[in-house]
Parts: sequence; structure tokens; C-alpha cells
Amino acid sequence: MNTQDRIARISQARALILEAMGGCDSPQIETMLRGADMELHLALWNLGEAVSLRPELDYLGKTGR
Repeated sequence: MNTQDRIARISQARALILEAMGGCDSPQIETMLRGADMELHLALWNLGEAVSLRPELDYLGKTGR
């Protein structure tokens, strides 16, 4: 797997996490999902991908929060 493939997979994983956060009625689960998203966000940053300063800025307004 090359770097661009890895970036694409990580971005897909973040999209799945965003889906899982949508309508989440458990604050504990939402916190865990946000933590996982932070790790993936940092992975993208370490791979040289242009990402926002904070991961939630990438999806603000998409989760209804």
C-alpha cells in the first residue's frame, strides 16, 4: 500500500466514524469515537495531508451538533 492509498483508507475510516457519531445517544460512545477520529486526524497530518487545526472542524455541522 502506498502513501496515497493509506491516506484514502484513513479518510474513509474517518467518514465511517462520522457516520457512527451521527445521532449517537451515548456521550461515552461519542467521546470514544471522537478520540478515534483524533488519532486518524493526526495520522493524516503525519502523512503530510492538509488537515484542519482541529479534527471536528472537518465535519462541523455534519453530525447535527
